[in-house]
Amino acid sequence: MKTLLIATNNAHKVREIGSVLRDAGMEDIALTDLTAYPNYVAPEENGATFAENARIKAVAAARYTGHLALADDSGLTVEALGGAPGIFSARYAGKEQLDAANNAKLLAKMAQVPPGQRQAAFCCVIALAKPNGQFWLAEGRVEGMILETPQGNGGFGYDPLFYLPPYGQTMAELSPQEKNRISHRALALQKALPILRQEV
Repeated sequence: MKTLLIATNNAHKVREIGSVLRDAGMEDIALTDLTAYPNYVAPEENGATFAENARIKAVAAARYTGHLALADDSGLTVEALGGAPGIFSARYAGKEQLDAANNAKLLAKMAQVPPGQRQAAFCCVIALAKPNGQFWLAEGRVEGMILETPQGNGGFGYDPLFYLPPYGQTMAELSPQEKNRISHRALALQKALPILRQEV
């Protein structure tokens, strides 16, 4: 059985990616993640874009483990904030801060932004890399609005603030199955599936 390394320690991402791959009929891939490599030192994510950071993570992990590696870099871009928090989404309120602190900072920054100008997008770039450094990229994007107060208990990150007009719900109010069908990460994974099938 071919092994695919999901190049993260984030348990939420591992579950979400694994679920999308299973739903796509890829049960014959053995999944592992970076918790299996306690001595692995993650590279500095010094890229200027989601694509650059995803590539950095995937190539480094593939070379270290010898497995095909899948990494994603994703985040929230808000029009009224000039695209922020962008690539700094996970550490918007500081490197060691939790989701609640990131959400609080986002709400504070948007306190004076009226409802009709709170457009945002969740963006994700998936990178697949081989140990020899060869890599592929796939991108997913979901449009929405930032609410003034959180709604929903599901998901993680900015999900409780990210409202999806076509669904009348936030990302945190969707069922896991629905989120895995329409999220930015799911859309990027769907685009990456042909390459993944070819390589495994």
